[in-house]
Amino acid sequence: MSHRAVVQVLSLALLYAVMVGSFHPVDLAVGVVMSVGVTRLFPLAGLPPDTSAGERWKRMLHLPRFVWALVVLVVRSCTQVLRVIFGRSWRADHAGVVDVPMGERTARGVQVSSWVMSLAPGTVLLELDWERRVMRMHALDASDPDRLRQQQENFYQRYQRAVFP
Repeated sequence: MSHRAVVQVLSLALLYAVMVGSFHPVDLAVGVVMSVGVTRLFPLAGLPPDTSAGERWKRMLHLPRFVWALVVLVVRSCTQVLRVIFGRSWRADHAGVVDVPMGERTARGVQVSSWVMSLAPGTVLLELDWERRVMRMHALDASDPDRLRQQQENFYQRYQRAVFP
């Protein structure tokens, strides 16, 4: 394992410990195992940037907007899931699988979009089909697949594209 990979794994494990609020050795070990899994599952995360220094700075300026949009997306998704849990309006036949086109996303952009999909409660990435260039996601409410596709595309165009094309 390279020096860079070790630093990535330890950084992710530390982030995990901060998120769970515990630095107990068992929690740290779980963080390391999960970090190794993440770095193996998403190998692009370890690649050096394929852009110039000026382009990276330009993207960094858009990062706070992307992070804020991500926080808003997660809060809204949590609210929708809570409505399903405590409400009586949800129907099991509304859940389903939706194919979301990758569009013009780079491999790194697809990776980030996949992460965003799975981070928001109520949706999870199932598969990346590189031949058809679609991301298959499961949604708690897939009653309007076109609306879900449009939401994913809007998030990419408005917030993600400037940082992770």
